[in-house]
Amino acid sequence: MKIEEQYNKLGESVTSILGSSLANSDLTLLASNHSFIIDFDIWLDILKDRPEKSIFENAIKEYQISILSNCLGMYQQAFMGLRFFLERSLVAIQFSANEIELNLWKIGERDTYWSELMDDDKGIFSSKFCRAFFPEMKNEISHFQAITKKVYRECSEYVHGNNSVIDKIPNSLEYSKDIFEEWNSKADIIKRIILFTLCLRYLNILKEEEITKVADPLIEEFNSISPIKDIITQ
Repeated sequence: MKIEEQYNKLGESVTSILGSSLANSDLTLLASNHSFIIDFDIWLDILKDRPEKSIFENAIKEYQISILSNCLGMYQQAFMGLRFFLERSLVAIQFSANEIELNLWKIGERDTYWSELMDDDKGIFSSKFCRAFFPEMKNEISHFQAITKKVYRECSEYVHGNNSVIDKIPNSLEYSKDIFEEWNSKADIIKRIILFTLCLRYLNILKEEEITKVADPLIEEFNSISPIKDIITQ
C-alpha cells in the first residue's frame, strides 16, 4: 500500500470514530469540558500581565488537543494530554508564588516535580500556601489534594501503559464508548481542580469587575464552598 493510501485510510478511520464519539447518547460532559476552554481563556485574559501566563497557555493548548484526541479515538494520547494539562496548570500556580524559581525554570536551570506540587508543607495544597493566599479555604485543601493525587494516578496508568488499562485500549484505531466517557469524566474532575486552585491563588486579589467575569462557572462549580461563594456574591 502506498503511503498516501495508508494515511488516507487512517484519516477515514478517525473521521468515522469522530462521528461515533459525537453520536454518543450523552454529550453533556463533553460539552462542559469544551466550554471550559472559554472559561479558561477569561482567566488567561485576567492574568495576562503575570509571568506564569505562558505556562497556562501551553497547558490549555494541550488540553484542547487532548479533547480532540479523545474524540478521534487516540485514547492514550488523550490521557497523556489531560495529565499534562493538570500538571502544567499546577506548576504555573506553584511558580506564581515564587518568581525566582519561575525564572530559573524558564532558563533551564530548574526542573519541576509532581511530588513538589503535592508536598504537604510547601505544595499548592499545603496550609502554608493556603494561609498566604486564601486562608478561609483551609477546610477544603486536603480534599482537593486527595482527588488531585487520585486523578493524576489514574491518568498516569494510561500514560505508562499499566496492565490495568492495556486491555481497555483497543489494539487498532477504533471507537471505545467506555474510554471516551472515562476521559470526559476525568476531565470534568480536573476542570474542577484547576478552577479551585485558580480561586485558591488568585480570587482574593481580583478586582470586582474581574470577579464578575469568572463568576458564573465558579458559582455552578462551587456553590457549596462558602469562601468562594461569599466573594463572588458579595
